[in-house]
Amino acid sequence: MASLTKKKRVLKNGNINYYWQLTYYLNKQRYRKNFKKKPTIDEIAKLTKTVQKNPYFLNAIEDYITSCSLHCKESTLETYKNYNKVTLQDLHFKRIKDLSREEMNKFFVDLKTKKAPKTYNNILMFLKGFFNYLIEIKVLNESPIKKIKSLPLGHKQAKALDTEVRECFIKHSQRMPFWVHLFFMTMLNMGLRISECIALETSDIDLINKKMRVNKQFYRYRVTSTKNYETRVIDMPDILCELFKQHKPNTHIVFGTENGYASVNNIRERYFKRVIEAVEDELDLNLSDITPHCLRHTHATYLLSNGIPVKCVSERLGHKDSKTTLNIYNHVLPSDNQKAIDLLNKMNGHSLGTVQKLKA
Repeated sequence: MASLTKKKRVLKNGNINYYWQLTYYLNKQRYRKNFKKKPTIDEIAKLTKTVQKNPYFLNAIEDYITSCSLHCKESTLETYKNYNKVTLQDLHFKRIKDLSREEMNKFFVDLKTKKAPKTYNNILMFLKGFFNYLIEIKVLNESPIKKIKSLPLGHKQAKALDTEVRECFIKHSQRMPFWVHLFFMTMLNMGLRISECIALETSDIDLINKKMRVNKQFYRYRVTSTKNYETRVIDMPDILCELFKQHKPNTHIVFGTENGYASVNNIRERYFKRVIEAVEDELDLNLSDITPHCLRHTHATYLLSNGIPVKCVSERLGHKDSKTTLNIYNHVLPSDNQKAIDLLNKMNGHSLGTVQKLKA
């Protein structure tokens, strides 16, 4: 087994020098070697002498996950490790070259009955990357799953609160503890993910310039970078600024508790669920499919349906590009086609009159 890690060293002149450190084992002894540049797979294989012609699946998949640590977020690595631990156990002690196309087809047929389509697709993409890695290091010549296709997911429309439900939700959230009301108003007015809202610190709130900085999230009990690694600075509406002026957190964490960061489950089950139940009772509706994430959808839907450019909304949401925003919220712009036709009719109004006269 071997692992490659990117390291940094502070020089005497204050400059930072980056290098790569390879840790490997030979004859039960641990060795380390530093490289100025990232070593190639052949260089690693030559040094460690550990490349097998037909390794066990378990050893190969662990090496692959280690290689992923160079470019994947920690949360992604945890997901990969969980796939390996829970889903791929039956493959662990099979030799890589003994995995036939038929056996892998059978594995995925069985997986389809156990996992949701999205999870199935994620595991498929993970294993396709793994087998491509084995081809790259010349363990395999061809992937046994290259012809297996992902499952169709269908378009899942983002759920947003309509005007009546939104106003009723705000009214009932005001009856919760003040920080809870502020938390939900922040999600609604800023379009934040629940993990981003939990991670907010007092230094991220600039009430003088009415700005909010979003550069982290609280995910799986730790603070990490945002979903796409980006930092965004968003303008805050007046109502939210006024609420933040009234909020006096005990720590540097805006929505902190005695135990540190707020609990996602506590927010969902203890507070959000109670507010939604109150809205259901008042409006006689079934809102069982509404989650805190719907507040983010409501933010985007409201802005887009009122003519705010997609690029602006995309930046507020922290999407990688406007295409992502359009794919999710395209359904909230049904009137655009009619607007286009109305404009074209207006542009050609005079010509249409002339055509009708000629026809007469």
